[in-house]
Amino acid sequence: MATDTFFDEFQPVSKADWLARVARDLKDRQPESLDWQSPLGFSISPLVHADDFSDSFTPVESEPNNWEVVEGVYAADAVAANRISLDALEGGAEGLSVFLTHSPDGRFFSQFLEGIYPDYIGLHFTGPGAQSNPGAILGALQQVTSSRGIDSHALRGSIAFNPLDYDRPDWRYMADLITFASETFPHFRLIELPVGNDGTASDELSAMIRNADTCFRELSSRGISVERIAGTTSVSIGVGTSYFAEIARIRALKILWLNLMKAWEAPLLLPEISASTHAGAYTEELHTNMVRSATIAMSAVIGGADRLQITPYDEYRSEKSGYPPAFGKRIARNVQHLLKMECHLNEVTDPSSGSYYIEKLTALIAEAAWSKA
Repeated sequence: MATDTFFDEFQPVSKADWLARVARDLKDRQPESLDWQSPLGFSISPLVHADDFSDSFTPVESEPNNWEVVEGVYAADAVAANRISLDALEGGAEGLSVFLTHSPDGRFFSQFLEGIYPDYIGLHFTGPGAQSNPGAILGALQQVTSSRGIDSHALRGSIAFNPLDYDRPDWRYMADLITFASETFPHFRLIELPVGNDGTASDELSAMIRNADTCFRELSSRGISVERIAGTTSVSIGVGTSYFAEIARIRALKILWLNLMKAWEAPLLLPEISASTHAGAYTEELHTNMVRSATIAMSAVIGGADRLQITPYDEYRSEKSGYPPAFGKRIARNVQHLLKMECHLNEVTDPSSGSYYIEKLTALIAEAAWSKA
């Protein structure tokens, strides 16, 4: 069947005609009564039509998003963290989000990476140990990889270091660290800027963009190009349960970042987006959490997250579960495996592009955030 003439049989309907029919069907109610009070901080009509857009839609990204399936590892003890990491990798995790309670040394990494091939996975370091001394992490990694005959250029990952967490950021140190990493760990991202969840979506995204602009300004004045700064930056975002809103929020983040790069007259590079389950997304009802983990994962990957960590449905509530903790971790991983291996969302470029409702949500968030930046 010829698909290019399929819609010729259907008469186009303008938005005015559509709203007139909606008004008749609603009888005594006005179409405005259907508006949704979004948790993003504004209301939006569900009646979005092609007439609301003057231009055709352009995907936010140009390539399919084969995101990284990440599992969290609490690494207070290197030997215990190694055992948990091996289980995660054998279960299909593609990267590890390692929560460091303290600044690690070579001995720590030697024990932690026992039996692990770090050049085949993503290594992402978070927690107080990452924030306190990112240089120590790179130094210890270099020591261990060198002793094992592994080329440090083959490693990829990130360090959740936010220079703006300090009252007086040491930008000279950050510039030196970026220079060192570009030569030794070129596939590591050293700056992570968080998107908060306390205010409206536009407020939190606007704050993140202002922080990124500060990093660009301070580091470029110390000889680091904006292109390189963007290439070493990731953005972390917690994803909640408002399905369409979370998709739009991640897409708006990307549009805002591209606007910032354009303002700096730099190549239009996107940051790496690290998504995880928002801390307040789960309830005491474990089966509800299991369903929520699926919608959260879908929002994150359809929105375009580059790596995703789904919290097990029984995290911090294991006493209520009839299963061992390993089961919850397996379910959290397999949610993402289903989205990749059965739904093939990793093979689609910007899946929600052209969806009138999501495009409208995306534009509302991005415009409001940019006006405040």
